[in-house]
Amino acid sequence: MSQQHSDEQISAAAAAFAAGDVTYHEGTLVQLPPKPEAEPMVPLGIRVPPALAERVRAAADQAGIPYSQLVREWIELGLTDMAGDITVSVAVLRRAIAHAAQTGHAA
Repeated sequence: MSQQHSDEQISAAAAAFAAGDVTYHEGTLVQLPPKPEAEPMVPLGIRVPPALAERVRAAADQAGIPYSQLVREWIELGLTDMAGDITVSVAVLRRAIAHAAQTGHAA
């Protein structure tokens, strides 16, 4: 269960820590935060012309998803196609089909 602390409580705790007034007890059990549900993301920097970036953002807006998610999906589709692998989410396939139908191009 998550506890919310006020700014005053956090400031008081920080001041007590800074003053050395905090004591530790190694026998105290603590609850670790839950593991994240999603796989951690790694930044992947690419450079594209401004017109292409605008087209990607417009496509993402049309799909109703963040542009970074759309780019990830396109990369996944491309790699899946290159590998001959057939494992890809239905949502990704639906967006690719809708994009191809709207633009007259394969995604």
